Amino acid sequence: MRQIHIRNGSIFGPLRYISAAFESSPDSPEIRLTAVKRPVRTRLSPEARRAQLLECAIAAFAEHGLGRATHSHVAKRAGVSVPAVHSYFRTRDDLVTAVLDEVAAFLLKLNAETLSNSQLSVREALELLATRFAREALEKPDIIKVWLDWSTGVRADVWPRYMAVLDRLHGIAQKVFARGKREGVLSPDLNPKAAARVYLGAAHMVALMQFSGSGPSARELDTVIAHIVTGAMNMGREPAG
Repeated sequence: MRQIHIRNGSIFGPLRYISAAFESSPDSPEIRLTAVKRPVRTRLSPEARRAQLLECAIAAFAEHGLGRATHSHVAKRAGVSVPAVHSYFRTRDDLVTAVLDEVAAFLLKLNAETLSNSQLSVREALELLATRFAREALEKPDIIKVWLDWSTGVRADVWPRYMAVLDRLHGIAQKVFARGKREGVLSPDLNPKAAARVYLGAAHMVALMQFSGSGPSARELDTVIAHIVTGAMNMGREPAG
């Protein structure tokens, strides 16, 4: 028996390969054909392809950093050519902008969904945000790692934009502290803007804990979050004794 492979094209479908197995004898030649279809690559819609490339870009920036990640890193992760990435993000600035937009949108949504929820008490809102952020650091580590890199990248190309996002985050947190003052659950001497800065600043500590080797135990993390929230609820009060 011997086999040959015949490439067969058809206007009715994609190209495929046909494997022809020949069994013959002097009296009775026999040919058996077995069609072996080549896998057809799924073509993504432009929207789906952009979303895929953006996800790969976030992962690449988390691994290589805001200052070093390139279109080539994204292409390698997505399994596409470098020109394919350029067709969606023409320049490196476009790529950086898209990644930072996604990170900023994630953080703003997370903060707004918890701290702006009037159905929660002030303490509940502060606890929920801290808990959710700790969980997101494990479930979406690439986004949080890019945020950490961005938050320390005091460079002219990205720093002003980070400060603008941080100002919006502070504005969201400031409102919940101002609500606490109105409801009488926080000190009347509390400065809501300063409180927002202190409270959100603890996010770096929580993220670093989650990324430190095996990470903290659940009990240790719960204790840290409890201290963060208790400290926030007591800001502006004179120490006892």
